[in-house]
Amino acid sequence: MNVALASAAFGLFFGLSSSCFAGAPGTQGVIRFTGSITETNCASNAVDTGLNLRQCPQGLRGGAIEITPINPQVSVKGLDPSAVKVKLISDSGRQGRYYDQHYAFVDQSGKPVTSGTYLVTLSVP
Repeated sequence: MNVALASAAFGLFFGLSSSCFAGAPGTQGVIRFTGSITETNCASNAVDTGLNLRQCPQGLRGGAIEITPINPQVSVKGLDPSAVKVKLISDSGRQGRYYDQHYAFVDQSGKPVTSGTYLVTLSVP
């Protein structure tokens, strides 16, 4: 009886052991993913005190903002045109999935710019 039990155990072991081995090394392949990961843009609006960015995804943090004055076609230019820059006034922080920021338009001396026509370009990573 022990011989029958031993032969049954060995037969079961050898029968199951072949199914437990991994596939042959020659069966490798390549997995390809296509598409893109998209995220909603910021809700932005220009107000008399500057620029508001609302509900921006954290992945967009660290973008660059460029201000370009749009002058009339016929105008007289001064010798020293002042550059307009943005200054971060408030930031809701890094906690959470989205953030809000408020920027002010300032000249080279740091005084607020409240008039003029400008093109605002927001470049994000």
